[in-house]
Amino acid sequence: MIPQNETDVLVLKRIFAAPVDRVFDAWTKAEVLAKWFGPEEFSVNRSEVQLYVGGSYDIEICSPDGKQIRHFGDYLEINKPHYLVFTWMLADQDCKGSEGLVSETIVSLEFKAIENTTELTLTHEQLPNKEAYHGHQFGWSSSLNSLTSYLQSLADL
Repeated sequence: MIPQNETDVLVLKRIFAAPVDRVFDAWTKAEVLAKWFGPEEFSVNRSEVQLYVGGSYDIEICSPDGKQIRHFGDYLEINKPHYLVFTWMLADQDCKGSEGLVSETIVSLEFKAIENTTELTLTHEQLPNKEAYHGHQFGWSSSLNSLTSYLQSLADL
């Protein structure tokens, strides 16, 4: 899809002080997702992963004020530990920028090993409007902060 405007495609990059396999697993193992997924201060109620092309994920998070938000979709491409592509369904989620929306979007994760670190490029495409773009920009940025904290806790062990 060719972007209609600058808010159709969200791209975020982050370097993690962890090996690429560990960062990839953090996105693809339900028990690990449950330890970090979602914006800071959110918690994971449920995390289910069927990691194969055509398989699905279903994650329910809880906001600090008790709102339940479900994230789900299907895996489109898996190339461990380099690439992961999945649908990201907006289904009237009760989170900033997605209220009342029903839309299928695409998230691509590219994992690049750089010595003992991993560069992650997250691309979220087909966002339906600027509110969804800005809401997901906040959500993904904060979630990547949560992942940083989780990976750091492993390094401290």
